[in-house]
Amino acid sequence: MTVCVVYVGDLDNPRFKWEGGDWNGNVPPRLSPEFPPRPQHYNGDFHAWVQKTRVECKQTDFGGWTARVTKSQIAEFIAEVYRGDEELPWVKDGLIELNAFVDTLDGRRVYALVATEW
Repeated sequence: MTVCVVYVGDLDNPRFKWEGGDWNGNVPPRLSPEFPPRPQHYNGDFHAWVQKTRVECKQTDFGGWTARVTKSQIAEFIAEVYRGDEELPWVKDGLIELNAFVDTLDGRRVYALVATEW
């Protein structure tokens, strides 16, 4: 079974390479809690949102995609992906924690929205 995870990562971490990484664990380290799981396979919501919004995104690892996003784009992603599912038991508590984390982010900084699968 493939495990898919989305999280906010640190683009500025020196271990991560936007260009020229080795594709073996080359995703930004996690800053946020993991986003609540979605029923779509292979991070379908992430890829659909990236395509729709045209944020800068690329595959940086064998099973990892990294999008460059702002705090407001992260909030927009959360609102869109979880719209209508906010009260599901496995989503509700996760969204409370995740939204509290997003509130602490610097609105002037660029972050990574990371989707991984393994």
